[in-house]
Amino acid sequence: DRTGVGTLSTFGRQMRFDLRTTFPLLTTKRTFWRGVVEELLWFVRGDTNAKHLSDKGVKIWDANGSREFLDKRGLVHREEGDLGPVYGFQWRHFGAKYVDMHTDYKGQGVDQLAECIKKIKEDPTDRRILLSAWNPADLSQMALPPCHMFCQFYVANGELSCLMYQRSCDMGLGV
Repeated sequence: DRTGVGTLSTFGRQMRFDLRTTFPLLTTKRTFWRGVVEELLWFVRGDTNAKHLSDKGVKIWDANGSREFLDKRGLVHREEGDLGPVYGFQWRHFGAKYVDMHTDYKGQGVDQLAECIKKIKEDPTDRRILLSAWNPADLSQMALPPCHMFCQFYVANGELSCLMYQRSCDMGLGV
């Protein structure tokens, strides 16, 4: 119980959603759609600066980029707002050496997102269309390790499927 608030847990549950007929939004709260989209675009850009989201009114990463939180994680050298090699960095620069949120990583590491898109278009039967945010070598540098950490894409009969593995979530906030 890392957070000290009590935890109920289950292991290996699977949920299926047909995006042709529904959107998998499971939450008890109103959804801040613009924030959801901004965070996804932030991931896609490979950004690791929480202030870029905060400046757009998306505050979900503010606490994890705070001086207090970073210091508690042992990231005392890290500038406030620098979340380290989290989601987008792993998607766009997997394997690159992380320096800080200001460094230009263009051409460094593996651009997994671009590779997935290319394979879906050019070799859709490839069983290695994978996207991973979990990089054990970088976990100690991340403000938080990834929750939704792994995706595999599968194309059959002209339809795209995605299997997403999430190691942890807060069901009350939404999955």
